[in-house]
Amino acid sequence: MVRVALLPLAGFLASCLVVCSAEAQTRSLSGNVSSYAPATEAPAPAWETRIGAGIANPGGRESGLANIGAEVLSPRLIPLQDRIAAAFIPRFNLGTSLNLNGTRYAYAGATWTFDVTREVFVEASLGAAVNDGKTGLVVPENRLNLGCNTGARGAAALGVRLSDRWSLVTTLEHFSTTGCGDRIGSSPRGPANFGARLGYTF
Repeated sequence: MVRVALLPLAGFLASCLVVCSAEAQTRSLSGNVSSYAPATEAPAPAWETRIGAGIANPGGRESGLANIGAEVLSPRLIPLQDRIAAAFIPRFNLGTSLNLNGTRYAYAGATWTFDVTREVFVEASLGAAVNDGKTGLVVPENRLNLGCNTGARGAAALGVRLSDRWSLVTTLEHFSTTGCGDRIGSSPRGPANFGARLGYTF
């Protein structure tokens, strides 16, 4: 009889546990916490390294040559949970683009990241760069004429988070030769490289 009497009590306690669990999962966040939280949030301090390969300057001089890229990104200057606000806080970058048989350059600047969804993000980068390309009045037909060895590097990227540490990023980057065309007879044009990089956050 005691066991039979305890059955309704056990059922009532089980129901309470289910209801409490459901309420905990659906409880609204406090006002100072964003309702958006990436499923694969990078662990602190969120330094990131990326390395990959691509095609150099498709459709132009030096096109079809293998290109290797590597980059290090710092954490955001101010860590924010809200994805909209965080998009305006840059990370610093330091990297290089190595064309095995053509123009090579190194760069440093800033990268802005915006989370489109929990796994997908887009980026924009801008910074200063130096190159070892051809700058004279006479340039081989298979090489780019950059006009000078300094300039700016801009990039746009689309990335996917594979896990909390790994990501895959496709990047279109361009070395700008603005201000390098003052020499008579010079028509400088910087490379625009397309490729993919594998990122690791640590």
